[in-house]
Order: sequence, then C-alpha cells, then structure tokens
Amino acid sequence: MAGTFEGLEPPPAFVAPVLALLERRRAAKPSFEATISTYAAALDVLSLLGGMAVAPELAGEIAASGQGDLVATVAGPLPIEVIAELLGVPTADRRLLQPWSNAIVKMYEYATPADLRAEAERSAAEFVDYLRVLTAARRARPSDDLVSDLVQVADHGALTADEVVGTAALLLMAGHEATVNVLGNGMLALLTHRHQWRRLRSEPALLPGAVEELIRFDSPLQIFERTAAVDVVIAGWNVPAGGRIAALLGAAARDPAVFTAPDSLDIGRQPNPHLGFGLGIHYCLGAPLARLEVQAALHALTIRLPGLHLAGEPTRRPEFAIRGLQNLPVTARLVS
Repeated sequence: MAGTFEGLEPPPAFVAPVLALLERRRAAKPSFEATISTYAAALDVLSLLGGMAVAPELAGEIAASGQGDLVATVAGPLPIEVIAELLGVPTADRRLLQPWSNAIVKMYEYATPADLRAEAERSAAEFVDYLRVLTAARRARPSDDLVSDLVQVADHGALTADEVVGTAALLLMAGHEATVNVLGNGMLALLTHRHQWRRLRSEPALLPGAVEELIRFDSPLQIFERTAAVDVVIAGWNVPAGGRIAALLGAAARDPAVFTAPDSLDIGRQPNPHLGFGLGIHYCLGAPLARLEVQAALHALTIRLPGLHLAGEPTRRPEFAIRGLQNLPVTARLVS
C-alpha cells in the first residue's frame, strides 16, 4: 500500500533521539552491539527475578475475586512494572509511564486528529525530558538498571546522550504496547478456541511457540510505514526517494502462500515466520522483552486461572494501526 499517510509521523521530541539510535543500529558499530548484548543479559535476569514474579501476583487478583478485566488487571500493569524495573524508574513515577505510552502511540495512527496529535507531542516531550533527568540522576548515582548501564557506555563514548534516551524511549513504546495487545488479543483468541487453551494448559512446553502464534494470529500492529531512502522498485511498483510504502502486517500474517491454514489458531505451529516484530535494522527493540512478558503471563494464567472464561463481549480499541482491546471481561471457574 503506497501513498501518503499523514499522521504516521513520530512526535518531534522523539525524532533526534530515535534517529540517532537507528543510525547507530544501521552502522552496526561494535560498541552499540555490546550495549544491546548488555540489554539482552538484563532481560534474562529480569525474566527470572522480575517479570515471572509480577505475572502470578497480577493473575492472583482475578483468582481472588473470581472475575475481572484481564486488560486492566494483567495485560496493562505487567509491562509497565517490568519496563519500569528494567529502566530503574522510581516506584512513585511509574504511574506516569502508561498515560505517556497510550498518548504517544496515537501518532502512529492514520490521520490523527489535531487534539490527539498535540497530546502525543506533549507526552513525548515530557517523557524525553523525564528520561534526560533520569539519565542525569543515574550518572550522578549509578544503580543496577539499564539506564545506568547505558550511561556508563555513553560516558566511554560508545553512545551519545540522544542514543541513551532513544533506547529507553523505544523500549517503553515497543515493550509496553506490544505486550498489552499481544496478551489481550491472544487471550481472547485462546478463550474463544477452548481446545487450544486446554492444549496450552496441558503442554507448557508449547509456551514459546504459543507466543509466536498469538502474535501472528491477531497482530498487535496491523500496518507500518517506511520511507524510501532512494528510488526503488518493489513488486513492480516504482517508489521514488522520499516516497512512502505501508506494510500490511496483519494481512501478511494470514498469507496462505506462507502459512498452512492461516485462519486457524495453532499454538504448535512450526515454522512460524511472522513479521509481527518487523525485520532487519527496524526489528523491534522491545521484541525480546515482549516475548518474555507474554510467556510469563501465559504461564501464570494457565497455573493460577486454568478455568478462565469470557464473561462478556470485549471492547476493541478504536485505532487502526494498533490493534488491541480496551477491556477483556473474564471469570475464573472450575477447570474446563
């Protein structure tokens, strides 16, 4: 889908930090690769000490009451707590992250209304300013978190200040939105395909593959735009330098030339070459984090809430590019 997509622009406050980060990724300099390795190692620790502990606690809230909104109780809070822990955001400030994220992602929608665009730009500027303050605080007093690690790398000249901010900003946007919507969409799919839910409960070894299938089956990001750096021909279409082309990720995930029975949910599907997290230098920075969070949440739900059922019709978010749920009412019954 080529053409002009007004409104699919990043907030101005994000432009310098994110472009600096992407340029470093494109150059693939060893110093930046070392930073990403440190980040990956932090995720391994986090999955064991943070995310895996948070998910059962959140699921326990629904178990205690016997009902609830899975988006508000589990899918929404989980990534915020994990990302905040990873970045070293003080507990008192964590309430700021979800409103910032919810506002900023509106900029990735088609034809964003002026009021939502203005709100997104304000939120982006506030978040970037906050990250600069947090970076300065960690430079003065390092802690055991990713921002402190990035500051240390930056102080050795391997990253710029903008690249530190860009990494943290992209991590929130990618890690939060991806997780919320994969969990919401995915649990809706599982609860409306009871045989797959029962299969997941009885075969926990399928968890990693189930995460990939839920991303594919109901893609959290339906469309994303790219701008041609040079004149290029794609599938017979001439795209001039500066021209834009939109990838329909949701449609690609149901391509019968790639996937057998693409409209069927199969948590054991192999292979599963979906493009839910992109590809190449634009591959989602938050993909490893999102996978860990979703896997931790699914594991907790199968253990704590094996008799989970829908309690009503969920409400979809109104956005076009970002596909997710506003709520997902559920009840916790006896196992069935």
